[in-house]
Amino acid sequence: MNTNKGFSLIEVLVTILLTTIGILGMVALQVKSMSYTQDTVHREAAISAANELIEIMHVHRDELFKHMPNKGNNASSYDFYIELKESTDLYANGKASFVAGSCAELPESALEAARCWLTRQQSVLPGFEITRLCPSAEPDDCPSSFKGSSLLLTLAWDSRDKSCGEEGNSDRCEYSVRVEL
Repeated sequence: MNTNKGFSLIEVLVTILLTTIGILGMVALQVKSMSYTQDTVHREAAISAANELIEIMHVHRDELFKHMPNKGNNASSYDFYIELKESTDLYANGKASFVAGSCAELPESALEAARCWLTRQQSVLPGFEITRLCPSAEPDDCPSSFKGSSLLLTLAWDSRDKSCGEEGNSDRCEYSVRVEL
């Protein structure tokens, strides 16, 4: 009568193989998870950057809007904002018209604040640029005949792996937002 009380070599090898496959799967999952985390960090930075630039434009809206003077006799009355200008120090022809620059402690104009903002963003996001900045009510277009107070802002940056775009196979990520100023 044969009473083996141990494991055969084949059983041990199969167990090691299955354990190795499981561990390799977990390692691959961890690597992909880290990639997604980095993509999320970049996306959050882009959203924050867009909000900062929009706030700069809100603060300096006198430089962006055409005005209609208030004809009332009340000295505390303000001018009315009619519509965004077709081009300013910040944008022209559907593109940003400013470059990165030094940062003043208290910027006095939208251009100074935007230059400082762009310098900071380029140090945070790899390959960061503004691909669209224009008055527009369209989600992906900068019509030259637009009259209104909506602004289209599209930011772009490089992705480490090809995880951006509609099909998730582009190495260039974009974030677009339309805002009423």
